[in-house]
Amino acid sequence: MQFLLRIIFLVLAISAALRIVNTLARFFTNLGTAKAPPAAKPQYDPPSTTVLQQDPVCGTYISAGASLKRIVNGKVLHFCSEECRDKYPA
Repeated sequence: MQFLLRIIFLVLAISAALRIVNTLARFFTNLGTAKAPPAAKPQYDPPSTTVLQQDPVCGTYISAGASLKRIVNGKVLHFCSEECRDKYPA
């Protein structure tokens, strides 16, 4: 019976020692790291759903809100850049 109690005591002692070592390791690891400042809020709130349009010149997909628009034959075309807009045959 004493042997069993000594085994239980040894297991508990090892468990407590491991907990102390882990706690100290976390403390010293976090000691040298500075907390990052809170992330800056974006200057604009992007919409939750973005409609992508394909540039008819280069094939790049661009959000409808950020594209350069041109109306040709009553249809709105979306371009990714001024160069693509100028290259499009009107």
